Amino acid sequence: ETEDGKTRDRFRNRLMFPIHDQPGRVTGFGGRTMDDAPPKYLNSPQTPIFDKSDMLYGIHLAAPGIRREDAVVIVEGYMDVIIPHQYGFQNVVASMGIAITEKQVNKLKRLTKNLILALDPDEAGEEAMLRCIDYENSLGAEVKVVLLPGGKDPDEVIRESPDTWRGLIEKSVPVIEFAIEKTTGKLDMNTARDKSLAVDSLIPII
Repeated sequence: ETEDGKTRDRFRNRLMFPIHDQPGRVTGFGGRTMDDAPPKYLNSPQTPIFDKSDMLYGIHLAAPGIRREDAVVIVEGYMDVIIPHQYGFQNVVASMGIAITEKQVNKLKRLTKNLILALDPDEAGEEAMLRCIDYENSLGAEVKVVLLPGGKDPDEVIRESPDTWRGLIEKSVPVIEFAIEKTTGKLDMNTARDKSLAVDSLIPII
């Protein structure tokens, strides 16, 4: 990386996470800033062997667990993968960014049709989960959503109580139900106007 005519380490002052493909080969790196310098996370640049839209962090470790459980839990961050695996939840991977891509879904389809989304409980995470409705047709199965409590990330929930995490996975809800709840929760369903808005929003999904 060049700045002011000087070459500097792209990942300077960052905590490094090697990123592997499914056979276990390192294809790139992710780095989390240690001093709050933007961006918070920085990945290796696009190369012939590192395509962020095709990669799933932790897939080389999670593939056997995904097959065994016949389900995959998709989270957002590196630590959200590392902590579950340390606590024995072996079927967890992370998308490389908030959005879950068709390439990633196609890769997971070879292991299981059952996708469970546990993205961060913020607006961006919720929008990403809602966009996954479109993948139900190609999967031939329901996509489910974990409702994380109190704005906590998966790694926080697991460190506090692995049993709570296990219960959240068991109680995951279909993404369609999640979409209906998110849509109607922002509206006053006692008014004709908001009922009409709800119909307009939900009919394309349904």
